[in-house]
Amino acid sequence: MHEKGGRMHKSQESGGKNSNFNLLEEEKMTCTIAATDYNNIDMSMNESEFEVVTFKQNLREMIWNLHCGGVTDFYINSEYGVPIWAGETIIGLKNYNDIRLHIIVPYENQCSYWHEYWREKYYKVHEFCDTVRFASIDYSDECFAEADELMADESDMVLIFGDQTEKFHIAEYAKNNGVAVEYVGIDKLMQRAGGQINGE
Repeated sequence: MHEKGGRMHKSQESGGKNSNFNLLEEEKMTCTIAATDYNNIDMSMNESEFEVVTFKQNLREMIWNLHCGGVTDFYINSEYGVPIWAGETIIGLKNYNDIRLHIIVPYENQCSYWHEYWREKYYKVHEFCDTVRFASIDYSDECFAEADELMADESDMVLIFGDQTEKFHIAEYAKNNGVAVEYVGIDKLMQRAGGQINGE
């Protein structure tokens, strides 16, 4: 794994992690958006279907609320599903708001075998983001974990879409380094508006 950069997180400065994003009282914060399982959304679904429309509306609301609470910078690993959708949402907010999107790419040919539809989304997000960094040039068993660690090192909080009972490297790494971790249930966000953030 990479050598940690030693960034002092606001959660550490304020004396530890606070649940339910109380950290947002501070200004100019950074958040990583991740997902525990990239297969937990049916990627063959048309994005005009109710479940996807509802999910994306709730995702936008959450990102906007984070920004209004002080988050100016967001990190994603540009994987298909939630990270790409989050990237699209942030790019849409950039024109009129002080908000930036940073991408940590796990490996250079990340989208080579994706469906064309998702590849186009991938390249568009990369085109309009603020910074891009590569965790690795070639694929390896560790490249996604390396990307996770690089994102967490730059973040004050990590927002994970998925089941908090699943073991997820970025969650463990973030917690061990004083970064706040919160979970959002994907199924709930597809069923109703105003999905809840569940503190750990």
